[in-house]
Amino acid sequence: MSPSRALLRERLPGYAGQAVLLGVVAWLAWHGIANFRANLAQLHIASGFAFLRGQAGFEIAQALVPFAAGSTYLDAVVVATLNTLLVVALSVLLGTGAALLVAFGRLTEQPLVRAACTVYVEVFRNIPLLLQIFFWYYSVLALLPPVADSLHAGGMLLNNRGLFLPWPHWSEGSLALERPVAEGFNVAGGVALLPELVALTLGLAIYNSAFLAEIFRAGIQSVPRGQSEAAASVGLTGARASWLVVLPQALRLALPPAAGQYQSLAKASSLAAAIGYPDIMQIVGGTVLSQTSQALEAMTLVVVLYAAINLAIALAVNLANRRLLRRQLR
Repeated sequence: MSPSRALLRERLPGYAGQAVLLGVVAWLAWHGIANFRANLAQLHIASGFAFLRGQAGFEIAQALVPFAAGSTYLDAVVVATLNTLLVVALSVLLGTGAALLVAFGRLTEQPLVRAACTVYVEVFRNIPLLLQIFFWYYSVLALLPPVADSLHAGGMLLNNRGLFLPWPHWSEGSLALERPVAEGFNVAGGVALLPELVALTLGLAIYNSAFLAEIFRAGIQSVPRGQSEAAASVGLTGARASWLVVLPQALRLALPPAAGQYQSLAKASSLAAAIGYPDIMQIVGGTVLSQTSQALEAMTLVVVLYAAINLAIALAVNLANRRLLRRQLR
């Protein structure tokens, strides 16, 4: 008997067992789905995703694309997803910038800067994230002045209705910068960052930056000291050496573990529902679910959307890491 046939006969019982197990699981899944659909029919509860074509009948406080009460539930899902992506992107950018500053600060020779950065890390990573979000929303932003007494800075307005920024606007065949103007109890023009968005972004960015700072600090420390000395020998010192020589090598080692922290940030953005920010959890898992009573479909959408966002983060970080590796191998 040939070795290949002998190996096949040896492994055949294992393959047969796996096939039987797979068949049993498939049968249980089919039977469970059939039973679930029968119960839904008996209770006269609709199933499927046809409800997405129905009229939503509600408005969303922040919509990056046109949305009104007459829009469909599918449009609401799109708006909620874009709002989630916005807060995740802003938090990642702000948190990464703060983390890099703190990481280099913890490695500086200045004792006061090093101590301040150490306190930053130890304090903010040990305060629960939800508590930090509540602090910014209820203790800081809620104390801002009303619209009539808005704070002005460089064309921006800041009040208890949010942060209003100048925004490009197409008018009479030309692109003009539209500045926000306080009009009574409202603000006209520009683009608004809701207090909920600001509080959520600050909470997510600061909390996660404390963990990212330690990841980046470990990456920086893993770069051989000779790299900094080589940079100094060609005239690069201080910030330029750190930016051009040390940081690219540190990021290649720090990005893989940082990806996990970015994914944790994206999942933690679902805490937006606690302060009423219209994200995926608030709109799809809350408003849409309660209006349609199709809990399984709504929560399936929530799971799929968050999984897609996290997979996209992992893909983006992997691509960035490969690019850094290719640049170092040149």
